[in-house]
Amino acid sequence: MVVVADDDRATCERISESLRAQGLTVVPANNGQKAIDAVRAQPVDLVVLDVNMPGLSGIDACKVIKTITKDQFVPVVLLTAPGDMKARLQGARTGADDHVAKPFEDAELVARVENMLRVKRAHDDVQFAKNEIQYSSLHDQLRVLPDHRHFHECLENEFDEAQRHLDPLACCILALDDFRQLVSDRGADTAAQILDEVSDRVRRTIRATDIAAQFRTAEFGLLLPNTRPARALTLADRLVTEVALRPLQIGEDRVDITIAIGVGLYPSGRIRTHSELLDAASIAVARARVAGPNRVCVVQQQGYIFRPTLPGAA
Repeated sequence: MVVVADDDRATCERISESLRAQGLTVVPANNGQKAIDAVRAQPVDLVVLDVNMPGLSGIDACKVIKTITKDQFVPVVLLTAPGDMKARLQGARTGADDHVAKPFEDAELVARVENMLRVKRAHDDVQFAKNEIQYSSLHDQLRVLPDHRHFHECLENEFDEAQRHLDPLACCILALDDFRQLVSDRGADTAAQILDEVSDRVRRTIRATDIAAQFRTAEFGLLLPNTRPARALTLADRLVTEVALRPLQIGEDRVDITIAIGVGLYPSGRIRTHSELLDAASIAVARARVAGPNRVCVVQQQGYIFRPTLPGAA
């Protein structure tokens, strides 16, 4: 998800449409404070800020956003006036990651945004590896599911097979909501047991031909070979029921969790590679989180499709 803040309505809409055309979810804002509010309200992957906005400037908003996302990496791209070296230097001092001078070509801004999103993904993968080391030191029990390396290998192989035989393929990401808060409230060891229980429920719910792995610390990746959209949604609904709507029993404690599921489908208009299929699932799970707890979202060429709220889901 990308937040775009510019007090000029036409510019804000132009940027938003350019990014949506690349399959990104965009939240527009007309000032710095609304951009900050958007970052506080939901998981955000990147923020575009115009430097010269009334009230809270882009520089000030960047400083606040970097402070409230200090435990993550949320790239900030500043829109500056041509030749405004002072703004660029101020932006760099407050943590801005890139800048684009106005007036700009849409292709240039899109390229800068896509590059920063690639940097974010690389950063998140490194952070995942660090979390894996910490997790292993606290919890020696082997996981029920394999790790993200296995998932990426299988994704590439299954996508090649789907292309070769013209078969459908679904890629899903199941994400636990508020996992950082769960660790804070219950401790790392209990959180690790929760991940293991979720892993076991996922394994028992999917078909023998499906592939599941722990994708990131609180995310699970699923590959559903030879699976058409209706079947993928049926399985996603069942995962919501089995994983989230049945409380977890961890020792003597009952733990309630909520999840989000994003589904990317092949064949689909914009998906030509296995990486693009994974990107579609990532966009879908972010959109599902915004829609509310225990929701399933599918990215399709013409937009998003949500499952109706299941009984017991918010």
